[in-house]
Amino acid sequence: MRIDGYRKVVSRPGIGLLMLLGFFSKIAVVAIPVVMNLGVVFGLDRGFGAAGLVIALWTVGVAIGGPVQGRMMDKYGVRPVLIVSLTGQALFWGIGPSMSYGVLSVAAVGCGLLNLPGFAVVRLRLAVAIPEEQRHTAFALDAMTSNISYMVGPALGVTVATTVSSDVSMRGLGLSVALAGAGLALLNPQVRDSAKETGSEPAPRMKFRQWFKPALVPVLVATTATTLATAGYETAIVGGLRDSGQVEWAGLVLTVCGLCSFIGALLYGTLKRPPHFALISALVGLTTVVGGFATGDWRLLCLAMVLPAALCSPSFAATGGAASGLAPAGARGVVMGIYSASLTLGNSIGAPLSGAIQDARSPLWAFVVIGLTSAALSGVALGWTAWLARRPAAEPQSTPVLADAAA
Repeated sequence: MRIDGYRKVVSRPGIGLLMLLGFFSKIAVVAIPVVMNLGVVFGLDRGFGAAGLVIALWTVGVAIGGPVQGRMMDKYGVRPVLIVSLTGQALFWGIGPSMSYGVLSVAAVGCGLLNLPGFAVVRLRLAVAIPEEQRHTAFALDAMTSNISYMVGPALGVTVATTVSSDVSMRGLGLSVALAGAGLALLNPQVRDSAKETGSEPAPRMKFRQWFKPALVPVLVATTATTLATAGYETAIVGGLRDSGQVEWAGLVLTVCGLCSFIGALLYGTLKRPPHFALISALVGLTTVVGGFATGDWRLLCLAMVLPAALCSPSFAATGGAASGLAPAGARGVVMGIYSASLTLGNSIGAPLSGAIQDARSPLWAFVVIGLTSAALSGVALGWTAWLARRPAAEPQSTPVLADAAA
């Protein structure tokens, strides 16, 4: 294992500042669902069901807007997309606290469509600036900053909303988004290959068949499988500890999961030859099942969740690297936008599915069903890549990923 790989990544021109600005933008973006939730519950005096509908509409906007923003970055670069996004975010968070529930619900879709693409900008720049042999280390570093943002952003949003007010929380979030986005716009990281750059001229439009390779499908499936598992087991942890009368320990268990995920990404980035993305994703699902048999004691649950949590960030780093490697020049933005949509899809399915199973059966079954579903999807992804590896090599861009699958 080689720790100096991280130093080599951040020492490249502009990468250190990009990771810092990307980190702050991620903190703001991941806080949006919880801040929006509390804005509806506290600010509009509505129930959590009504708040969940607003968040669902925002999620739909994100899923649609991600690929569109990616395509625009392919054509025009990062800065114009960020300026449009910042304008939309400033309008929404500036007047959001004074909106009625109906208006807020509709506006949430627009907020999602114009979501700050901080995650995508960082990944696109890493895909262009980092050589292939160091890319898994770079994406591991991205996964670590993402992991920390998920630990900090929602907690900060809840703290401000509950100790000050939901209005201050919403407007403060808007200010954070504006500052982070403005920093990225000023940096204006290059997300197109320098060898293919033509100044400000938009990239030529590529046909669907030119960029959507068969090898991309298992990457998206494995990504959805991992997010489904992580969102599902987080909900099941809270439900399981509630049923056993230990819900006050849920925060500590989730913090342990976050720390394990961070350590897992740190170790993954030092590997000289990392495992195949679908294999890591399958292990996330299989080890999640074990958590269902430990919900009676928070200490046992902490131990049971060490492996699935530690494998979570490496799985995201592996799928992110695989997706970027399959994206041809001129279509990286739209490919990574679809990759982001697959992340959103898994999150949107995992938590509600876990909750429904807990209501119908028990938290034990939530862990089991979530874990086995994730593992089954990962198995499909692994089988798909193995099948493609046995086919005659007709697509050069697929070769690295398929070779890894065969190995």
